[in-house]
Amino acid sequence: MKKIHIALRSGLGLMLLAFGLNKFFWFMPDFDFTGYPEAEHLFSTLRFSDHASSASESTGKGYIMGLVGLSEIIIGLLLILNKWTRLALLMLVPISVNIVLFHLFVNLPNIGPALLVAIVNGYLIYINWDSYKSIFS
Repeated sequence: MKKIHIALRSGLGLMLLAFGLNKFFWFMPDFDFTGYPEAEHLFSTLRFSDHASSASESTGKGYIMGLVGLSEIIIGLLLILNKWTRLALLMLVPISVNIVLFHLFVNLPNIGPALLVAIVNGYLIYINWDSYKSIFS
């Protein structure tokens, strides 16, 4: 069972590292937002949050995706290196909740990776629950 937990932790870390780096270098294609204009608008707004009137006029220097990407990179590295894992899992909670809610409300067809991150995060928190008990007492 311990090997499964290591694989889940490492896999989640690699996934976060890849998606975090993508927010800086954009080497993966964006999700297909065809038929979901709200999702496309929100994603573009987050990605190009430098107050340009459109993505074509934007310099692409929005801070929100960079901040989320940096957080994902740090959390991913902590999980891969197995350092401060319990803190990394807590840091991931608001990110994973927001990713799931984005897809739940504006882009349901692409919710798979979001659910995977949230479920694995929840499971890893569950198996380390003894470490979190003092926070809730």
